Amino acid sequence: MSSQGSGLAPAWVARKVVAYDELQAVAGSLWWLQSDPDHGGVRRVMCSERAGKTFAVTPSDFSVGSEFHAYGGGSFAVVQDGLWFVSDDGSLFHQPLGRAPDRTVPVRGSEHYGDLAPSPDGNVLAVRSDGAADEIVAVSPAGDVKVLVHSSGFLSCPRLAEDALAYLEWGRDQMPWDSCRLLLADVRSGRPGAGRVMAGSSSESVVQPSWGPDGLLYFMSDRTGWWNLYRLRDDMVTAVLPTDADCAPAPWEAGYQSYGFAPDGTVVLTLLNGFTTELVAVDPTGNRRRIGQNLTSVKPYIAVDDDRLAVIGATPSSAPGLWSLDLTVRADALAVPAGARSGAVPRWTPFPPSVDTAQGSDGRVRFLLHRPAGTTAPVPLLVRAHPGPTDDVPLRLDWTTQFFVSHGFAVAEVLYRGSTGRGRAFRQVLHGHWGEYDVEDCTAVAEHLRSTGVALPGAMFISGASAGGYTALQAASRPGPFAGATATSAIIDPARWELSVPEFQRPHAAVLRGPAGAAAPERIRCPVLVIHGTADTITSAEEAMHFAQNLAALGGDHDSLLVEDGDHYLSAPAAREQALRAELDFYLRLMSCPRA
Repeated sequence: MSSQGSGLAPAWVARKVVAYDELQAVAGSLWWLQSDPDHGGVRRVMCSERAGKTFAVTPSDFSVGSEFHAYGGGSFAVVQDGLWFVSDDGSLFHQPLGRAPDRTVPVRGSEHYGDLAPSPDGNVLAVRSDGAADEIVAVSPAGDVKVLVHSSGFLSCPRLAEDALAYLEWGRDQMPWDSCRLLLADVRSGRPGAGRVMAGSSSESVVQPSWGPDGLLYFMSDRTGWWNLYRLRDDMVTAVLPTDADCAPAPWEAGYQSYGFAPDGTVVLTLLNGFTTELVAVDPTGNRRRIGQNLTSVKPYIAVDDDRLAVIGATPSSAPGLWSLDLTVRADALAVPAGARSGAVPRWTPFPPSVDTAQGSDGRVRFLLHRPAGTTAPVPLLVRAHPGPTDDVPLRLDWTTQFFVSHGFAVAEVLYRGSTGRGRAFRQVLHGHWGEYDVEDCTAVAEHLRSTGVALPGAMFISGASAGGYTALQAASRPGPFAGATATSAIIDPARWELSVPEFQRPHAAVLRGPAGAAAPERIRCPVLVIHGTADTITSAEEAMHFAQNLAALGGDHDSLLVEDGDHYLSAPAAREQALRAELDFYLRLMSCPRA
């Protein structure tokens, strides 16, 4: 059995986890958000020029991104004279190129800005949310704010072409992946007004509207049960690529763009299946071809500049990073890394996972299985419940997974019912059954791996963060195979969480919760480790630590870790290091003193 000293070090892994998001191509350069481990994990806008120079645009004392709609997104926009971005306090900044940023619009009360988009007149479009209503506003560098649309619901994706403003709207009792409408408004009047509904309904989710170079409006819709790409011409909607596959993820964050346009009219888009993401090019005649086949995971940011495609991609042996592809190459075009890659000998060579299935209570449960290289005997098992539920299990190098593999664990990542990438019906099947179906699927995978000799009986554990933390706690409350559970940034009581969760997510909490109810200390059947950050704004650290204290009072091998200043994702390297170390120590301690 591996010890703390023989596998990857928590501190090294914590610094290897670098987040890339919001990739855009503007005027021959690539722009994106990147976390900076040298400055506590702050998110900075980066730029890579076509000549090859890459540099940080925003200073290290600003963390770009806000709590807009709870999870942020659309955090910056590039305009002719510089950059607009939102800071972590919700304020809106304008930064002329080569100069320091200016706090153009300070935050007031509970306001947050997000979903930024450039305006043709050099201003910036943004959605301003105060928790009770949303507005689409146009902001000038001088700080003048003009309201274009006001709604008592939620708004997103303001996209302006001449005088036509396209945007999305959904009710405060809905989530955008369940019900969302696409509207079109004429902004010539100068007065806020409601737009005309072009697509979407109570049973249809429309996401990611964008104006194409042909002047037509494009958008994703799940009207067939799958998020596919459509175009609007003369009020007629036609599919660009009809397919029984999701071409977009659930819009937890603003700013997703899962398709882009090449100069010859070709549309590049993503196809998801829950594990892998394919890149597909559809030419103006409707012919399709697969491109970038060496990539297995692509984030929902497609950036096209002339004939160059750029994505945030990954493979089973490479963590997410920038990749590019020449769209003029017609056959078997492969993506290549964009930017410098370290020539140092890697400290750890990952072994590619396998896609496997287990028999569950309602059919086959699919999962990714990572095993230590060269092992055939049963080993300790860690089942990871992703933090969705509307999330997927991307096939890519994940350093947290590799940390546990390097210490001798097999790791199973479960695409449980409710995950995305498998259509609307599969996504919604968890409604009213949270804490049941997800637990059943994770348990089925553990039982399957024990019966096939992969997992070591008595050394099987389950972990999860956020919603996955609730899954882990519910699994620990049932008779089953797990010898311990780790709940990070966990939801403890869905009913209480529904009352305290940010407004954006409240309908999600309401539609998910079912008979499983709150995780109760007296129902816990195996040791539990509770990890939570004090700066978590999504789930309550106070509630989690109270739960941990009540567990400890009942006796047993329970443990807890309160991470000072840790956010919901424990995104700072120091916070991530503490969590990794505590989780591994917890499992090793339980295995050194096996329970009956």
